[in-house]
Amino acid sequence: MTKLKLTRDHSHTQVVIRVSSFIRHFFIALLLLSAPVQAQRPSEWHPAAETAVVFNPDFPGSAALADYYAKKRGIPKERVIGLRCPQEDSISRAEFEALLRKPLLQTFQSKGWWIVEPPVQDSTPARLRVLVLMRGVPFQIRRESQNPRQSDEDEASVDSELTALGLKQPPLKGGLLNPYFDQPVRFPQSAQSGGMLIVGRLDGPDDETVRRMIDDALFAEETGLRGRAVIDLAQKTGAYQEGEDWLKRSAELYKRAGIPVFIDRAPDVLREAWPLPDTILYFGWYTDRISGALAAPTFRFKRGAIACHLHSFSASVIRSKGQAWAVPLLTQGAAVAFGNVFEPYLSLTLHFDVFNQRLLEGFTLGEAAWNATPALSWMNVVLGDPLYRPYGHGLGAKLGEGKDREYALYQGMVQRMAGDSDAQINSALTLLAEKRKMPHLLELTALRSALQLKHAEARDLLEHAEVITQNPADLLRQRLYRAEMLHRAEKNDAARNLLREMLKEARFKDQPAHAAGEVLLKEMGG
Repeated sequence: MTKLKLTRDHSHTQVVIRVSSFIRHFFIALLLLSAPVQAQRPSEWHPAAETAVVFNPDFPGSAALADYYAKKRGIPKERVIGLRCPQEDSISRAEFEALLRKPLLQTFQSKGWWIVEPPVQDSTPARLRVLVLMRGVPFQIRRESQNPRQSDEDEASVDSELTALGLKQPPLKGGLLNPYFDQPVRFPQSAQSGGMLIVGRLDGPDDETVRRMIDDALFAEETGLRGRAVIDLAQKTGAYQEGEDWLKRSAELYKRAGIPVFIDRAPDVLREAWPLPDTILYFGWYTDRISGALAAPTFRFKRGAIACHLHSFSASVIRSKGQAWAVPLLTQGAAVAFGNVFEPYLSLTLHFDVFNQRLLEGFTLGEAAWNATPALSWMNVVLGDPLYRPYGHGLGAKLGEGKDREYALYQGMVQRMAGDSDAQINSALTLLAEKRKMPHLLELTALRSALQLKHAEARDLLEHAEVITQNPADLLRQRLYRAEMLHRAEKNDAARNLLREMLKEARFKDQPAHAAGEVLLKEMGG
């Protein structure tokens, strides 16, 4: 494998790697919406049959968590491996070699889990491609060299080092080009990834959180991961433009897949108390600790949610609540979070757009995450079940009830009209919402219009939704979103008037999002 050549630019790295159709669709959709969407599926692979679990017998609760996970995923006991190691978060390079890397290599070799040549058909059960690290296994390898040159840093995450377990001589300094990066095939079909492992970590501030992460992933696989995506731009430019582009492309991927998106275009993080219901996917940046809407005590991700806030040290703390980003996102209900245990440089972090493309194509969490990460033997961690596959059966699933049904109707319409214009799709969604008297579907359509920068259209849809909305929390959110659309269109007088009237209404006084109206009004000068 090739050693990475890195150059620093403003504390980040640039890596040298590289309406007739509407009417027709509306009536067809009414007939077919209950049928699941059949997206093009990637070739099948059953990774649970090729997974090993590693725990630390000296860490309280680690063995029990490993047993819990193995039973849930059907992983045999002989693939649950106890390796005694320090209980601290970080270990030295020598400890990593002696206590983790060498014992794992010996285990893989003695049990015949390495298959270097193309496997024989009946040898599949003996091959292992996935490694799951349980709470209690250290996650940092400390720096030992003093003032290393750029690209010669020797600190790393334990997880990323173990992705290169099968390589003959992984370097002690710097990172490796990931041969699986942005490959359009599932992991077993990648000819370049021999000797590489998919590594995920089930870890967090306590055992309860880890069990909940496991259960939520299984729940979402069974019932479908359906809700809203949230993209938080930071309006960065120059050396940081790459990250903004990942976020924008992710929003476009969600739009095409039929996942409603709220996109925040302000430089700051999502404002305090801003209502973000049913959030299943969150990607944003760039502050050093959780703040704003996601930090609110009333905020909770939907079960199975996947979240990442990009920051250099977002996973430098994993087993204490309230610090950095990764663990607070888990504490707020996410089943998955990504992060960096040390400074990774921008271009070597998780590429959001590649990750979301692979996830929506039906890859597992672990596949999608490492497919989207340019470097191995580096700083990254995947906090969540690497076998989690929320879209393994396509984006279409059971219609469900209540709001889940409206998400399904929205998604079905968008996907079936994939060849039509945005205007035609928006019109079809509006007609369906009006016919079914579904204010929530009108709101989702308004978000779609806002994503297309059609703020006037979004305002009209939200105002229409308000007319048929009964629930005060929903009505307050729709008015806040309408004020935001006015603000984005620089119609601040109208936005201020709307907010002042809204804040006076008694039925909204006790709603958590009431504070968001005050914050937005203050932003616009009151």
